[in-house]
Amino acid sequence: MKNWLTLEPDEVRLLNRHFTPGRGGAQVEFVTIHHMAMVGGLLECWRVWQDREASAHYTIDPRGRIGQAVWDRDTAWSNANAYSNARSISIEHSNSAGAAEDWPISPATLEEGAHLVAAICRFYKLGRPVSGKNVRFHNIESGGITSCPYHLRPGGKYHDTYMRRAQYWYDQRTKPAGTPAPTLKEDSIMERYVKDTKAQLTGSPNLGQYPGWDQLGGRTLVDAVAAIGAKLELDGFKDPKGAK
Repeated sequence: MKNWLTLEPDEVRLLNRHFTPGRGGAQVEFVTIHHMAMVGGLLECWRVWQDREASAHYTIDPRGRIGQAVWDRDTAWSNANAYSNARSISIEHSNSAGAAEDWPISPATLEEGAHLVAAICRFYKLGRPVSGKNVRFHNIESGGITSCPYHLRPGGKYHDTYMRRAQYWYDQRTKPAGTPAPTLKEDSIMERYVKDTKAQLTGSPNLGQYPGWDQLGGRTLVDAVAAIGAKLELDGFKDPKGAK
């Protein structure tokens, strides 16, 4: 997300069909959670929605990248329920594999989805995220005609953790000014070590981001080793940047 406070997504590719301009006088009252039942992001969803009479406001790809296909001010065709559509902002979460693996979702997608829920609740003054109230689910909003969002719905294996993370991010954004920083505990020290290690390997401490290092030509440490091996013409080594 480029800006959580203003809900500026990483990328925008707006649909020109299969949504309704405006909200017919309704106000945003809740977020509705979906999973894609495919692996993809904004572009893949945009292509599907060219033919399928459906849409959503936001998409989140397997790396956690957030896209927007319908502006918040307009009505996405997402919940199989016109009343719900007009009052909802819908989020599509990519799966990281298909039906054979039981539709898993990557940690990056789950984390950024929960963060987006919190940001929407804050921006539209919906209050702290609460399952079944200001955070709802496609299977319930549709009257049971779908199992979507599958593992994210109440009782699903991701649901409880997802909601806790949404509440965490909401609380972080709504802390009063001057709130003392929490006392550093052993688990938070370990978290710092994990982030430091990830930063050394990938160039970023953030989940789902792998920008590499400038001094390595934009490569991560693993990619840099691969580039060196390719330069030395070692068997099986390939430079992902294409250097020879």
